[in-house]
Amino acid sequence: MHTEVLIALLIITGLASIIPVLAKRLDRFGIPIVVYEILAGIIVGGSGFNLIEPSPILTFLAEFGFVSLMFLSGLELDLRLLNPTRLANGRERRWTQALPLGILIFLGTIVLTFSATTFFAPPAATSNPFLLGLLLSTTSLGVVVPVLKERGLIGKRFGQYILVAASIADFATLLLLTTFIAFLNQGLTLDLLLIPVLLLIFIMAARFSARVSRGSRLQRALDSISSTTSQIRIRLAFALMVAWVVLAESFGVELILGAFLAGAIASLVSKQEDSISREKLDAIGYGFFIPIFFIMVGVRFNLLAVLESTQGLLLLIWLIVVAFAVKIVPALLLKLRFNWRQTLGEGMLFSSRLSLIIAAASIALSMGLITETINSDIILLAIITCTIAPFLFNRIYPPMREEYRRGIIVVGQDQLAEYFIERMHSDDEPVSVICPDHSRLKSFRELGTEIIDGCDGYDQALEKAGAGHARVLLDLTADSDETIEVCQLGNEKLGFR
Repeated sequence: MHTEVLIALLIITGLASIIPVLAKRLDRFGIPIVVYEILAGIIVGGSGFNLIEPSPILTFLAEFGFVSLMFLSGLELDLRLLNPTRLANGRERRWTQALPLGILIFLGTIVLTFSATTFFAPPAATSNPFLLGLLLSTTSLGVVVPVLKERGLIGKRFGQYILVAASIADFATLLLLTTFIAFLNQGLTLDLLLIPVLLLIFIMAARFSARVSRGSRLQRALDSISSTTSQIRIRLAFALMVAWVVLAESFGVELILGAFLAGAIASLVSKQEDSISREKLDAIGYGFFIPIFFIMVGVRFNLLAVLESTQGLLLLIWLIVVAFAVKIVPALLLKLRFNWRQTLGEGMLFSSRLSLIIAAASIALSMGLITETINSDIILLAIITCTIAPFLFNRIYPPMREEYRRGIIVVGQDQLAEYFIERMHSDDEPVSVICPDHSRLKSFRELGTEIIDGCDGYDQALEKAGAGHARVLLDLTADSDETIEVCQLGNEKLGFR
């Protein structure tokens, strides 16, 4: 290995070590670490001090980082959320449930982006309006998921709707981009049929893997050899990733799809106890390979292509406006399920773009489908949107005190209580019921929620139900004295507000 390459790798790994410390000090701005990595690459690359020159070894490491990024992005995708029965309430209109609403939002985004790139694009963007429209239709699970986790929304109905819509946008645009790039590269040939074949193999592999993973014998075998040195689960994950990349390449499909599908399969078969394995995969990917990819994106970034061109600057402004508009307008459909603050906040968060748009633009540039100016503008667009979008989301929908509490407690024993329990139990939030009537305990338990016997007094029952950490205390008792007692206990003795 040449000395120049080692020095360049030393600079990259040094930057990758310093950037998280810097990001922590600037944590109040909520800027993703990858933004700092791209900016660092710009500083040490051709647009800055020119300390790093692209080489075959660095290119390979960056490409492997890109593969790891798409694999981990697929790992974040929970295809089980796309089950029509998930988040469904029998009293809701079917098309206002999570999956149909997510599809409608994505279709609205596609229509708006293609309209904007076809009829309203500046001259610098008219070379391939369809491809540019697909690039602008992307979103970023890599930004959406951390924001939802930080706000404690990932397990709530509001957060799940965001996650479903973002997953649909990520997966659908990835599939459309792969198909369109293959069409431009190969033309209308039978080779395009290999993409549906690849998806069919994915479905079969996912079902087979899920079935095999449920076998206790296999789990015991893996646990028996999951020692410190063997790390069998990590080895299997990397073998799966490389196998799907090779399969995609052999089908003439971009590796971006193969790596993503491999991650989706791993996500389907993984269980709660596999969280340690996921942390290890994150450590390998985000600790070494992925920073190389993003820093090299900055190294290759051509700032002069934007600054020296009036058309480039106008294109950047147009891209920013369109990027937010095509996400916010379709997201207004969520007003059917949520309030205005939540709806506008979701639209802002959907507007973030990062990994997928940069990766797809890099492929398009290498194939000569877009210009250097458009590629540079797209990188800047990613930096701007993934910096501004989370900030605007938190400003429009600021953290509320209720977000730090979780759970609903219902006190009652009549049909009204049963009605409320059924309604709230479908809201993906823990519901505890305090029933002061022995004769109703059995029928309440059939509702599938936690039932606490309140016949001997509400003091211990409220404490057992966790009133100090609950979000809502709902008293449906008919006796006014009991209502006063419940409220006083919840407010004074157990710290419920």
